[in-house]
Amino acid sequence: MKATHTKQAIREAMDHLIDRATNFDIEALDTIYHEDFHTTLIMPDSTVQTFNKIEFKAHFAKQAEEGKTQLNTWAEWHDYHILGDSAVCVLSRKHSGMNGEEMKLLCNIELRFEDGRWQVLREQIFLRPLTEA
Repeated sequence: MKATHTKQAIREAMDHLIDRATNFDIEALDTIYHEDFHTTLIMPDSTVQTFNKIEFKAHFAKQAEEGKTQLNTWAEWHDYHILGDSAVCVLSRKHSGMNGEEMKLLCNIELRFEDGRWQVLREQIFLRPLTEA
């Protein structure tokens, strides 16, 4: 197994994503998100929002412009799976960056190893109230 293709390498890539996204670092997000990036947000009322790379970077940039400070960096790691140059990371997060309200986010994140680094290709994020188990 390549040194870059380990659970530790995926965890480091995800830690970098969490650090940069929670600080609204749009320049870093440009290198973290793959050109074909797509995210799907499933809101508590089951409505769906989707974003491509440009739209999602704009979503974070808007929050920075509104003067938001660093988002919650809490994460609970559930699973990592690596298959060739693809990987999936399943985790839970807590922050207000998706809809302005502190929520629990159940995340399924797909990464691709390309151009010498892990890049986030797809995210599926289920938002749940903090009070819900």
